[in-house]
Amino acid sequence: MQYSLRIDPDRRVGEVHPMFFGHFIEHLGRCIYGGVYEPGSPLADEHGFRTDVLEAVRAIGVPILRWPGGNFASNYHWEDGIGPQEKRPARFDLAWRSVEPDTFGTEEFLAYCAALSTDDQPCEPYICLNTGTGTLDEAVRWLEYCNLDADQYPTYHAKWRRELGRTEPYRVKYWGIGNEVYGAWQVGHTTAAAYADKCVQYARFLKSVDPGVKVIAVGADDPEWDLEVLRRAGPVVDYISIHQYWGNDTHYGTVAAAAAVERRLKLLGSVLDVAEAGLAKDAPIEISFDEWNVWYRGRSRPWEEFYALKDGIFAAGVFNAMYRQCRRVTMANLAQMVNALGMLHTTPTALVKSPLYHVFEFYANHTGRTVLDAAVVADDAAARETLSADIAVHVYGRPEPRPKPIKDVPYVDAVATLRADGHLSVAVVNLHETDRATLRIDLASVPAAARQSVQVHELTGPDGMQQNTVEHPDAVSPTTRRIDQWTGSIDLSPRSVTVLEWGT
Repeated sequence: MQYSLRIDPDRRVGEVHPMFFGHFIEHLGRCIYGGVYEPGSPLADEHGFRTDVLEAVRAIGVPILRWPGGNFASNYHWEDGIGPQEKRPARFDLAWRSVEPDTFGTEEFLAYCAALSTDDQPCEPYICLNTGTGTLDEAVRWLEYCNLDADQYPTYHAKWRRELGRTEPYRVKYWGIGNEVYGAWQVGHTTAAAYADKCVQYARFLKSVDPGVKVIAVGADDPEWDLEVLRRAGPVVDYISIHQYWGNDTHYGTVAAAAAVERRLKLLGSVLDVAEAGLAKDAPIEISFDEWNVWYRGRSRPWEEFYALKDGIFAAGVFNAMYRQCRRVTMANLAQMVNALGMLHTTPTALVKSPLYHVFEFYANHTGRTVLDAAVVADDAAARETLSADIAVHVYGRPEPRPKPIKDVPYVDAVATLRADGHLSVAVVNLHETDRATLRIDLASVPAAARQSVQVHELTGPDGMQQNTVEHPDAVSPTTRRIDQWTGSIDLSPRSVTVLEWGT
């Protein structure tokens, strides 16, 4: 298969927002307890945080971390998780039918965000509010606790934070008004109109407490729902969310789903165009892609996946899609970070990095933030072939879907970006399960790149089903090589993710 990549450096699609590389932790399975937080473990620090997990995620940067859910958020009462741990009440969690000890609460979460922060990449907390069993008063008080200056506004909750040792406000900027309330599996399930009216109340009064906060409305990946919410709540919200889970036991059924993700993101962007035409609002409403991942094996407790190479290829396809849709999509959160649907897997003594983790590292650390207009062109008959696959996937709480076919998916997909130093980077995915591909990159419009060496990062393996496990943690591992003299084309392995960096 022969392809060409045509790049126009004078035409820029947009800027990749740092929050593309966000994550999500929920009180689900071993995500929190035994994942990010394991007091008493020899691998934990003085706060109870797993240091191996901290080290791994700091290496890729976590610009924003969403918590406490997810489904869990819709029956979580934040005051249960404040104060001395021995006095915190254990509660029955309606979402996941488990006992929540409340030993990881708001203070622990905000301390974890601080621990994840580096000089190059601070970690912003994103709190999802309980609109199921919770109340507006409860939500406002949570914001008071986190953000009000106790000297300027000596309210009960602001002073409570100070009494517990935190003088300065946390200044939590991002607040999600509920989670997936469109679904019958959710505590607080409701209609779009009823949710939108509640969302307006929450947003107005949250911004009354702190005008600087940004609020995220629940989107349903359903144009009718989303349009109703946007028409009613659009004037007071900053984002609308979308959740996407794909993947199945076949190679093509997983990797082709990234094309479906892009089509759904485009559709939501079109819904926003329609809604904003009728809104008296200057700032655009942005898309928060705050849950996305592969989900098909871990359908029951403990909801854990050992992700395969094909799942990492899907993730690369999602990044390419988000890069192209970067004018609308400005936040994304992989669901989830550790163990429960996690890109990382912990044991009492070890940490396993999945192919998803390695793909995150490629895109976070080796691609640029300015997306260029670039097109992959098929140069021969084999390259003009496309794939079709069934991509439906069962997700917790939703009925078993019929297979959903997707057609006309190209085998090779690429994005071109400029890094902060002005150098070119190209990320390319070869979805083909067995065939290699050659990609010719025309650098006539960026002649300086042709004279520079190229660093090539590649993730591939002998089988798309290959996993990293406790016994074989490096079965799927990235490789890096250097091309001292660019010859104009590169050979792409089958079932591979490749990132090329010029001038490094």
